[in-house]
Amino acid sequence: MINAFSKKAALLTVTDDRDEYGRQRFRIDSRLEVMAMPTNVTRSEFYEASRSGYKVSRVIRINSFLYRGERYVLIDGKVYKVIKTYEISHLLELTLEDTKLREEGGWLI
Repeated sequence: MINAFSKKAALLTVTDDRDEYGRQRFRIDSRLEVMAMPTNVTRSEFYEASRSGYKVSRVIRINSFLYRGERYVLIDGKVYKVIKTYEISHLLELTLEDTKLREEGGWLI
């Protein structure tokens, strides 16, 4: 485990929407830039998530007072979905799943 806030992340608050062709999109309502502490995905966490139909891609920790229930996180240009949160003292661990979404002009598409 890396024990430092060394990774930039953006917590994204989004609203479900559809474009003019009826395709689902997510409008980015707010974006909060934070520093995150990357941690390792444990074997048990990986397999437990798999049994529930999820694929854990990444786990990060942030200061818990920063989190307001955001469903998406942007790290290094990749969009992840928050699949689980777990509070550890003053930190909040976010378990993230990779998505095929990308950020474009204030939207996740």
